[in-house]
Amino acid sequence: MPKRLREVGRETAAADVEAANKRGRAAGIAAVRAATQRGLTIVNHGAGTMPVGAPAPHGGERYSLLEDHEHAQQPYTVAAHDGTKGADGELVFVDAPPEFRPSLTPAECIRKGIFGGCYFNPRGGKEGIFGRDVAVDAAEFPASWFADLPEALFRSRRYHVPTNCYGVKSGFGQKEWESKGWIHVQDPRGWFQWYCRFYMGRRSADDARQCARWCACASPRGRWRNQLCGAIARHGGSWADASVSPVIRQTLLHWAYELSEADYRAWLAR
Repeated sequence: MPKRLREVGRETAAADVEAANKRGRAAGIAAVRAATQRGLTIVNHGAGTMPVGAPAPHGGERYSLLEDHEHAQQPYTVAAHDGTKGADGELVFVDAPPEFRPSLTPAECIRKGIFGGCYFNPRGGKEGIFGRDVAVDAAEFPASWFADLPEALFRSRRYHVPTNCYGVKSGFGQKEWESKGWIHVQDPRGWFQWYCRFYMGRRSADDARQCARWCACASPRGRWRNQLCGAIARHGGSWADASVSPVIRQTLLHWAYELSEADYRAWLAR
């Protein structure tokens, strides 16, 4: 591609991000104003309304898209993972932190039922703060991931709770993901889009952040995994009893992890 066309492309992308961030900040200002009028406290954590421009976990700031710094390594491609799991049932990525060990492939997550079936619809679910359409497309990934699946299970316009594996609504939507400063411009649909691309071999400067986010949720020290194990122990039932904390189980499924008997026994033995 001629140098001038590359420069125009970068300028256009930068303008698009600037416009999106302008909409995001305006949404944040409106949210803070409305929350203040209702007498709510504005805090930079949890599920409540957050200050505009406040720092977000793992870098970035609230109500803004994450971008790589100008000297960051450009994305490149390695061989896709072949789906083979270790004896412990976990996936190993040789160039990822050792603690990053999802137990499910993207295809397994999709087929079990995630995100109310609307994840791969550019207009699926409720609108975010950066714009109505989100750049996500199932056609980017192997057709085998979606073979024989009705589109309603992965490209629904609306979030349909019964589509989810555990039959419950779990997690935030696009608006909250964007408001919290979690979204990188290269993966506007969020962590699972990043994971699909990482599984297929794309490597980028954002990988360390995304791996760290997974570890904070689903690794042996992850809060959702530990909360699930604690709930099972208090309940006194089987580790596989889906009636115990179905919302946490669904959340972990969105992070490509399902609790195994071995993992639960390891937690008990700590």
